[in-house]
Amino acid sequence: MVKKMSPAQLKAAVNKAQRQQKQAIDKYNREARRHNAAVKKAVSDYNREARAFNSRTRAHNARVKNQRRRLEQEIRRLESRPATTTFVTYRASVDTLARTYTATEESLVGQTITSASRELVDRGSEEAANSAYLLNAMDDDGAPELDPTEDELRVPSMQDELATFGTDLVDRWAGALFSLSPRNPDAARHFCTSAREVLIAMIDSAAPDANVAGADPDYDRTDKGAPTRRAKVRFLLRRKGIEDHSLETLVEEDLNNVLGLFREFNNGTHGHAGRFTITQLNALRIRVESAIGFIHALCVV
Repeated sequence: MVKKMSPAQLKAAVNKAQRQQKQAIDKYNREARRHNAAVKKAVSDYNREARAFNSRTRAHNARVKNQRRRLEQEIRRLESRPATTTFVTYRASVDTLARTYTATEESLVGQTITSASRELVDRGSEEAANSAYLLNAMDDDGAPELDPTEDELRVPSMQDELATFGTDLVDRWAGALFSLSPRNPDAARHFCTSAREVLIAMIDSAAPDANVAGADPDYDRTDKGAPTRRAKVRFLLRRKGIEDHSLETLVEEDLNNVLGLFREFNNGTHGHAGRFTITQLNALRIRVESAIGFIHALCVV
C-alpha cells in the first residue's frame, strides 16, 4: 500500500532525490575529469618520452654518422700518402680494424640487436677512426688546431670508468698522463707502458681466469693453460647476452690494435723517440682514452 505523504513531505522527498541526483552527477563528473586528466597526463608523458627518445635517437644517429664519416676521411688521408717505414705493423692493424668494423656493420644489417651490441659496434667505429687518426698524426698529418696545452694534455680523465675497477687504476692512468710532455724524450714509451697495464688490468679484473674457466670448460687456452684474451672477450660478451662471432672478432681486433701499438713503442721500432709533438701525444692519448671507454663498455653489465 502506497504511503500517503503530505505536501511538505513530498517536497522534502523531491528535494532529497534531486540532491542525490546532483551528488551522483557531480561524482560522475569528478571521476570523468580525473580519468580524462590521467589519460591526458599519460598521453603527455608518452609524447614527451617519445620526443626525448626521438631526439636521443637523432643525436645518436648523427654522432654515429659523423664518426663513420670521420673514419672514412682518416683512411683516405692515410691512403693518400706513400707507406712509411715506421709503424709498419701498426698500419696493417689499423687497416684490419677498419675492415673488421665495416664487415661487422654489414653483417648486422637487417638484424635486431641489443643496445649493448649496438654500443660496442658504434664504439668500434670510434676506435677505428682514432687509430687511423693516430697514424696520420704520427706522420705529421694531425690536427694541430685542436691541440691542448701541455697542462691540459696531462689533466686526469676517464676516472669514472676506471673507478669501476678500483682506485689503483685511476692512479695508474693519472701517472701515465703525467708522463706526456713534448720535453720528455721517453714520453710515449712511458705512457704506453702504463696504459698497457691499465687496459690489461681492466680485462683481467672483469674476467678472472677462474670465472672464464668455470663458465666454459672448453675455453681457448694459452700454452700455459690459462684462458686466452679471446676467451676472456667471449666470456665478457656472453655475460652481456651477446653471442655474435663478428662482434667478438671486432672486439678482438680492437684489442690487437691498441696493444700492438704499445708493443711498437716499447720495442723502439717507431723511429720517433724524443721527437713527439703535442699533436702526436694528444692523438696517442685520444686513442687510449677511447680504448678505455670501449673496454669499460665491454666489461660492465
